[in-house]
Amino acid sequence: MSGGITATSFATYAGLALTAASTVAGIAGQAQQAGAQQAQAGYQAAVMRNNALAAEALAKNAEKRGAIAEQAQRNKTAQMLGRQTAMLAGQGTDFSGSELNVLGDTAAAGEQDALSLRYNSALEAWGYRNKAAEATAAANAPGPGGLSALSVGSSLIGGATKVADTWYRYQQGQPKQDASSDFFNRGLPSGYYDGTANA
Repeated sequence: MSGGITATSFATYAGLALTAASTVAGIAGQAQQAGAQQAQAGYQAAVMRNNALAAEALAKNAEKRGAIAEQAQRNKTAQMLGRQTAMLAGQGTDFSGSELNVLGDTAAAGEQDALSLRYNSALEAWGYRNKAAEATAAANAPGPGGLSALSVGSSLIGGATKVADTWYRYQQGQPKQDASSDFFNRGLPSGYYDGTANA
């Protein structure tokens, strides 16, 4: 049977086809997985950006509340000083000595309370801004999409290399023996031309 397809040729072609099909199927699956991972990474990045915006809003709110509380404390101190001054004046004091020390102590304590309120609000705002920075960093961090794309490319190159190697060996008269060729070399029907019989 000159010109027929030998068992070796058939096995080689079948092996090439199986390798190509396996490569295509693997690439399709990895591409789908990469798309899903990129979508998930995009969603997570959007959530992190929203968290950063919310944290910054909380930081500004803390600063605003701190400024209001600080001013309220100073107003309270001023009112207290006014009452003390009026009381001392009613007693006929000349605002010297211990009477002056009382007013000084009241002013100092009131200012310390105001500054403590400012510090606490600044510390609260700092904590929120740290969270905002962390969320922004997480949103800008590289996602898994790049790695998935690299995996797809590696599979494509690997599959193409395997097909090319098999075809090259076949062209050189050294057909690569693998599971697919062994399968087709076994159990051939009787009388099937295997390329070894004389034409």
